[in-house]
Amino acid sequence: MYKRTRRTNKKISALDKYLIFCIVFFVIYTIAELATSCACGVAHDALTNAVKWFCGGEVFLCAMIKRLKLKRGENAPENDEGGMYYDD
Repeated sequence: MYKRTRRTNKKISALDKYLIFCIVFFVIYTIAELATSCACGVAHDALTNAVKWFCGGEVFLCAMIKRLKLKRGENAPENDEGGMYYDD
């Protein structure tokens, strides 16, 4: 009736963890900055620019590392034998 499928435990790579951390950090920083600027009436322009450039630079470097690995073929599927793989 129902076919049971096995769950595969996919490991999250270090780059993906770091990207998730950067996104969460930037969202938390944005919320904290909005709260403090509403309470104090002062915007922290230099700090916001520094955080934006830091997170953007780190995400850009992670993307370049991922792209170079794909270009060299390090993340290629191991079981693919040169053609399209169809599971019948």
